[in-house]
Amino acid sequence: MKIGILGSGPVGLTLGVGLIQNGHDVTIGTRNPSRESLQQWLKKQGKQAMAGTFRQAAEFGEMLLICTSWGGTQKAIEAAGIWNFKTKTVVDVTNPLDGKGPDDYGRLTFTIGHNNSAGEQIQAWLPPDANVVKALSCIGHERMFLPNFREGAPTMFIAGNNDAAKKEVTDLLFQIGWEDVADMGRIEMSRSIEPLSILWAAYGYLNNSTSHAFKLLKG
Repeated sequence: MKIGILGSGPVGLTLGVGLIQNGHDVTIGTRNPSRESLQQWLKKQGKQAMAGTFRQAAEFGEMLLICTSWGGTQKAIEAAGIWNFKTKTVVDVTNPLDGKGPDDYGRLTFTIGHNNSAGEQIQAWLPPDANVVKALSCIGHERMFLPNFREGAPTMFIAGNNDAAKKEVTDLLFQIGWEDVADMGRIEMSRSIEPLSILWAAYGYLNNSTSHAFKLLKG
């Protein structure tokens, strides 16, 4: 599959590696495609990896992943061309963070209140037939690909309005190493999934860890 990734930070590049290793062609969309560190990353990945503008990545991708920092997400979508999202599955990996980092207790802060979420906002910014699926927002980038843990397989929580799109994203998650995916329902459930990132980050801050994740246990 051709996959466009909006965002060239650690999240986008980590997922790019995982997708390329599973046979997908990836174009990274970014404000500065000629950045030296990105060019070095492209050389390591080979012919299946390309970099371009946000619009080039959105035009290229049959599926699109949004991996931008929250403050730049709307501008990245606009730069990509709203029409390039029509009918596509769009994986929202963002969290609506204020960018100020953790407080003394390790807590991050969202810019969106309890009556909205990044997933819902992105769905609202896009055409109605773009199918946003919330995923991969409740774990650090270090374990997004091949999330192997000593205590077992973690759970990835997803949400979205289109069942076919969620099936497509679930299949992709299986490919990059996720064994347990929990469908939490419609995109509004992003309001409950996204705060898991605050809990994840606080534990990491207090315990100097990135090697932890959530698991849904079923009796």
